Amino acid sequence: MIIKSMSRKTPSFDQLTSYMLAPKGALIGVAHNLPARCLTPDNIIQEFTDNHALLPGRVNGNALYHEILALPPNTDVPKKQQIAALKKIAARYLNLRAAQQLAVGVIHTETAHIHMHLMISSNAVLSQKRVWIHKHEFTEIQREIEEYKIQHFPEFGNTRLFAQRERTVKKTIREKAASLRTGQPSHKEQLAADVASVFEKARSREALQTALQHLGLTLYQRGQSVGIMTEGGRRYRLTTLGLGEAYTDAVARFELAESRMASLQRARRGRTTEHEREI
Repeated sequence: MIIKSMSRKTPSFDQLTSYMLAPKGALIGVAHNLPARCLTPDNIIQEFTDNHALLPGRVNGNALYHEILALPPNTDVPKKQQIAALKKIAARYLNLRAAQQLAVGVIHTETAHIHMHLMISSNAVLSQKRVWIHKHEFTEIQREIEEYKIQHFPEFGNTRLFAQRERTVKKTIREKAASLRTGQPSHKEQLAADVASVFEKARSREALQTALQHLGLTLYQRGQSVGIMTEGGRRYRLTTLGLGEAYTDAVARFELAESRMASLQRARRGRTTEHEREI
């Protein structure tokens, strides 16, 4: 499961609402702390705008959060069942992540990953203070939601992407002895740390390749094994570096972004065709 958060400094409630509702078949899945009358785009925008107006001006202060919850692709589970599961997971997530804040979630079903876009206010309802969550608190929420999904919706698998885990680098006896003698990380441990940082920060396959190239590294695949090759031709399997799950996380993130981009392109082509027919 993917749980992603992005902040915005400007109150672009109208733009994000339009984006979330644009794809064909998009439907509002959750309306958190919003009155029932606010299920139209204009009313949603007005509620968020009025609540944001209570905040004092602040340089670089967050105005809203755009977040994404995505289920693992599973063609064996009916779409209605996936939508119902995502609604329950989102409700649980918002109770933990934004208990007193405004939020609306829109489900997109046009990609392999059925997912929900969330717009969350930066301040609680009728509050003049922004709500700030520390990174480690958000990580704990991710883990709890992942466990909730595994426990209540086992049909989507039991893979844990956010579980607490240590990166274990496999070292030879000589490497272990050298680390003990010098008190410094081995070449393999430093390589693993550098590559882990790239996997975490990259937002696309192209960005990943570029960042690795700056380090003099390239990805290679031999059968089912994926690894890193240095400029000198030395090869290290990701499992040896303790980076197998980190790479899986990154690929899942890239696939979701690519699905979203494909959806936007289809929507643009559809609008162009409709405009040509009108002409």
